Amino acid sequence: MQPTPHTRRYDVDWLRVFATYLLFVFHVAMVFNPAPFYHIRNHDLSFAMLVFDGFIGLWHMPLFFLLAGWSILASLQVRGTSGFLRERLSRLLIPLVAACIVMMPVIKYLELSSGLDLNHRGLWVSAELQAGFATVIPGGLPLAAPFHEGFRAFLPTFFTRLDRFTWAHLWFVAYLFTFTVLYLPLFAALARSRRELVRVPGWWVYLPVIPLAVIQITLRPRWPGIQNLYDDWANVAYYTTFVLAGFLLARYPALERALGREWRRALAIALATTGALLLAVLGVIRTPSLLLAGSAVAGWCFIVALLGFARERLMRPAPVLAYLTESAFPVYILHQIAIVGIGYWLVRLPLGIPAKFTLLLVASVAATLGVYHFVVRPTPALRFLFGMKPKTCALAVRPIPRSVAAAILAMCALAAGGPTP
Repeated sequence: MQPTPHTRRYDVDWLRVFATYLLFVFHVAMVFNPAPFYHIRNHDLSFAMLVFDGFIGLWHMPLFFLLAGWSILASLQVRGTSGFLRERLSRLLIPLVAACIVMMPVIKYLELSSGLDLNHRGLWVSAELQAGFATVIPGGLPLAAPFHEGFRAFLPTFFTRLDRFTWAHLWFVAYLFTFTVLYLPLFAALARSRRELVRVPGWWVYLPVIPLAVIQITLRPRWPGIQNLYDDWANVAYYTTFVLAGFLLARYPALERALGREWRRALAIALATTGALLLAVLGVIRTPSLLLAGSAVAGWCFIVALLGFARERLMRPAPVLAYLTESAFPVYILHQIAIVGIGYWLVRLPLGIPAKFTLLLVASVAATLGVYHFVVRPTPALRFLFGMKPKTCALAVRPIPRSVAAAILAMCALAAGGPTP
């Protein structure tokens, strides 16, 4: 199927669902990853988890931003500028504020109780955890102050002390809302423009690599990635590029057609570049600028490959897709508190990494989907707070579709035999 401007893009829906549910595997693996940062940390760590999460990290969040940029065009065309802004407020800002009030204090409290403290100024680590970071940060990290407060004493300080605040994984929502408002005049002008591209050469697909590589080489060493928005210029510039690229791909079908012709070549480039990055992780290559540029090349080319593959193979709907698409944003919001809340206790069990990984993955998926399906989905007030569209009639609580349950079980089974130490 060739996409047309007003058809439902099932390939984009599939990619959004894939990126969202992959978060479970990615963040559970972070609990066992020697590299900073996650809110809780297992005592025993796994080099394989570092490689696994490092690979996903090349393209995972960039894919989220690109798909978000893609969706802006259709929303602008349907709602107009003022309607689009209202939709962004209800879709992004209200869920962000609500989650920061209700969920984020719990995540930050468990983080501090685990001997970790990532705040707007940097990362602090307790003396007991310093050795676990030594393999990736030989120079060590600042020492975190001992934390022995009860939750009731801590809670007011979350809202009154900036160093106690976190938006955790919802930094993505904060950045996306900021980008949306900041670049809206440009998006609106491009949406109104009547200029079209008839055909573009294949090499145009790789043009974003240039600004991405420049950003990584020049900005990343100074701003490694503390998502505080006000002093995080490498991430701001890097993810801006993906948002703009997504919008342009949606606006100019000729660019997407070129991408469709190039995705296999892009996949080969991405795999080759990833091989070089793996050599760097193993200490064979020690040129920082080449590695930073390589991360940009691999990240962009993997996204081109995913977009091209989805365009070619995933342009048809499936009965389960509507359910998964609607669940994606609430699941994104909910999944982190499930992983951190369950994982805080689970990492203390006398089990090996594979057993803990599997248990935490299964438990967090079950908890997240249970809360979404039986609590958030049927409740109008919660649908509003989670950025979901309202239902015009009462929504009965029905069993999770069999195809959804089967897909979740298959994912968990695959993950159980996935990354191991």
